[in-house]
Formats: sequence, structure tokens, C-alpha cells
Amino acid sequence: MKKDYSALSFSEKERICENVFDSNGPYWHIYTDGTMMQNIFCSEEDFKTAMWILAASMHMFKGVRIITFELMTNHVHLILAGQREECIKAFDLFAARLRQAFPKRQRAIDWSKFKMDILPIEDIQALRNEIIYVNRNAFVANPAYTPDSYPWGGGCAYFNSWLRHLKTTNLGNLKVNSQRALLHTRDVAPFSQLIEVGGMPFIPSFCDIKLGESMFRDARSYFNSLTRNAEAFSQIASRLKDSIFLTDDELYSVICSHINKEYSVKAPSQLSAQQKIDTARQMHFGYNASNQQLRRMLRLDLSILEELFP
Repeated sequence: MKKDYSALSFSEKERICENVFDSNGPYWHIYTDGTMMQNIFCSEEDFKTAMWILAASMHMFKGVRIITFELMTNHVHLILAGQREECIKAFDLFAARLRQAFPKRQRAIDWSKFKMDILPIEDIQALRNEIIYVNRNAFVANPAYTPDSYPWGGGCAYFNSWLRHLKTTNLGNLKVNSQRALLHTRDVAPFSQLIEVGGMPFIPSFCDIKLGESMFRDARSYFNSLTRNAEAFSQIASRLKDSIFLTDDELYSVICSHINKEYSVKAPSQLSAQQKIDTARQMHFGYNASNQQLRRMLRLDLSILEELFP
């Protein structure tokens, strides 16, 4: 009799995850630099267009699987499994199709700055951290979202039991003109097996959510990782040259832990002026804390912070 998965030990679950990791690589993080790019996706319609183009582009590369992704206003993140060259080609097709679709949106976009970088993901813990980092991206940038509610990324599909209750339709069952309008291409024949839900591509039809989920021991371990790994987020942000990767609440928790350890105080209000400045330096260089975050957390004058970190 097959053993109940929930009854397995920690080490048994971890071994299963490692076997899945070893059987499905190599893995890559492809991303673009939002600091170099103007805003691309400025409306819900823009995001929908990008979602369909991403779904169609990845559908053309059977050897490449998206594990998760996040479309942000001025940049994108893709966690992919597949050979490096194929992953790059898949992204290039995505970028080319975006360029073709967005002239119709009546905004001038300098696509020469929409350039990707690709980084290898070497082990299962690194892959877990990268998945979590991407699924948190919009949550960190916008307080209106959680990692589970942002509609333009894979995170909302992770460990979501409601997905099976959605009414979906094979794209090929829609009228040809409707398919063309969604995909922004006349040749819709290759995409008939993509799945539509409410005018959007159904994320599990082009993103291998099950593969991503299988990298975690269970839903609980995934959920715990979403807000409890500041050190790993710091390393990834440094690798990607990201500016902010912790919310105010998370940064405040890090600050309280730091000052309790260094100065034996529990709240930033108990710090001396010099201790506040030393803490600001630690948070700026160690956790990419912005000047505005440090102003709010430590109640330091913005002019002092701008002199410290111009």
C-alpha cells in the first residue's frame, strides 16, 4: 500500500523534493531591469495582452517550462526549467511579440531597453528562494496585493484549491476572431489547447504550477517561506540589483531583531541618534532599505539619510 504523503517524515518529504529537482533541471531566473525601462504595462488591458503573449510564446517551446513568473509595470521575472539556449529563445519570442502588439496601444516604448539577464539556479533551496522571491515581487512593491492575490503572476495559483472550480474554456473553442484578438496574431492554430478563463489565460495551462509546488515539502512550508527568509531575499536582491525586497512590516521586524541583539533595546524610539544612524547603515547596505523606509522606521530626518545615502 502506498504510504500517505502527509504521514511521511521531514527527511522523506525532502528527499522526494530533491528527486523532483534533480529530474527536471536545469533552472534559470530570467529578468529585466525595471530601473532602465519605462512603464510598459499601465492598464489592465496591457497586462492581459502581456499574459496572452507570454502564454503563447512559452507554448511554442515544449522543452521550456515556466515554474512561476511575475509581470510588473516596468519589468518581468521568469523562473524557467529547460536548456539555457531554449529559455533565451523563449524569452526573445515573448519580447518580439510584445513589441509587435504594443504599437497598437498608442504609446511610444523604447524596447531597446527591454533586455534580459539570465542567472542559473543551482540547488533546490536556491530554487525555492527564487520562486518565493518572484511570487512576492508585486506584494513588496504594492500594498494592495498579497503574494496570493496578484493576478499577473504565478503566485496566485500556488497551492490554490479554488482553481479546479473555475469555469475554463479551450481557446480553440472560441471564435477565430476572438482568439486573434486575445493572442494578437492571425495564426492561432498552434494555441488551440491553451485555456481561457474570464478573458485571461488560465495560468496552469502555460505555467507548470505543479512542478513549482513539488519543490516544497507541502503547502505549509511554502507559506512559511513567504515572509520568513529576509537573508535569502537580501542575497537574491543583491544578485538581481533590485532596490526594495522587504515590506515596511518585514523591515521593522528585522530592525527590532537587530537593535535587540546589538543594543538590548526593543524599539527604535529607544535608540540614541548615533545608534539610529548605525542601524540605518546596517539596513541600507544589508537589506536595501530605502531612505523613505528608514525615515519611517527610525524617525530620522530625510536630509540626514540623503546625506548618508545619496
